Amino acid sequence: MARADTAHRPAPPGIAAAIALLGLCGAVHAADDDSDPAVTPYRPTVSNPADLPVPGWLEAEFGALRVLGEDRSRSDSAPWLLKYAFDENHGLLLGGNAFVSERMPGASTRHSIGDTFLEWKQRFPLTDKAAFGIEAGVVAPTAGHDLGIGKPQWLINGIFSDDLGALHLDVNVGEAHGGDQPTRVSSWQTAWAAAISAPLAGDWGAAFELSGTRQRGTATQSEALLALSYNVSHRLSLDAGTAWGLARSAHGRGLFAGATVLLGRLD
Repeated sequence: MARADTAHRPAPPGIAAAIALLGLCGAVHAADDDSDPAVTPYRPTVSNPADLPVPGWLEAEFGALRVLGEDRSRSDSAPWLLKYAFDENHGLLLGGNAFVSERMPGASTRHSIGDTFLEWKQRFPLTDKAAFGIEAGVVAPTAGHDLGIGKPQWLINGIFSDDLGALHLDVNVGEAHGGDQPTRVSSWQTAWAAAISAPLAGDWGAAFELSGTRQRGTATQSEALLALSYNVSHRLSLDAGTAWGLARSAHGRGLFAGATVLLGRLD
């Protein structure tokens, strides 16, 4: 494995995100218009809602994540997502990781851009409060240094969303097929997530989520997530929180922060 070139190493994603966030807050406040629609955050949970952003408006998400393992390993990533809806039931998602890094005990830190995915999303309304959703697409192996999937991977994700009084429920169950898997490890991976979110005082909100993955030939993984969000304006929402592993084989913990921002109208 080649050693990473630290002379040209980018800033850690947490620092880069903080700098970008300060500039973004000022820009959004300057451009804020009460006639603009509100953002539809998918962050910070693993699960996505069935809803799409407001049709015709481009919406972006970005953040920073640090995961600390029990073996003193550390991984960093800077996820990003662009969302666009043609109407209230059809849209596209383009996203990935702008930066990924991994440091194992006694080894050099490896870093790269991350993988990139493209998905079609469709919503199926049930009532004025509940809906099903489908996301389907492909992950392109754009990461280097063995920090990504290695080969193309196909994705499909089913969603159920509902408002339960003041609470909002999102349940996701998905399958991924492909990638560069080790011998005796299945090329199919099942993922699930269930999140409950609720408004708090003022512009604050909170979310709690349980999620996990299952893949034949590897240990089953699961984690819990707790996050807070703050609506700076209807064009910008901030979030931060923590996640921790629940499986016997993985009790690592993660810290994250990010933002969802309305970029502008495209049509």
